[in-house]
Amino acid sequence: MTDSSGWLASVCDDALESPDGQPNLTTTETRHQSLLEQQFEGTRITPGETVSCRDCGDHLHEGRPISARACRYSDEPTYTIAAIYCAGCAPMELTETAHGRDDVLLEADMGLAMASQTHWTILIEPTVVATA
Repeated sequence: MTDSSGWLASVCDDALESPDGQPNLTTTETRHQSLLEQQFEGTRITPGETVSCRDCGDHLHEGRPISARACRYSDEPTYTIAAIYCAGCAPMELTETAHGRDDVLLEADMGLAMASQTHWTILIEPTVVATA
């Protein structure tokens, strides 16, 4: 009988990384990410038909790809959209986190919702990029 522990360990370690070198999410993490994405679908960003990029000030409108940073303190029931970025200014990771606060970085398209004579911008098909 041969010792296959070295081979088995390398096979198992390889299974933990995706082809792009990023760690694969566990089933629980994938489910959590999916629930977050569902929670943000249709989330109101701001009244009106446009919103400005936090960094460059570009006016963003319906159909544009955007990134959104949302946060929620431990005593709050829902997330608040804290910042909107155009595709060119979008951060790739969360760097400004605070103790007792959950942060989510999303990529989405910007949509427009209307009721009567009122318009507001919303998130369409959000995808979680990072959480902290």
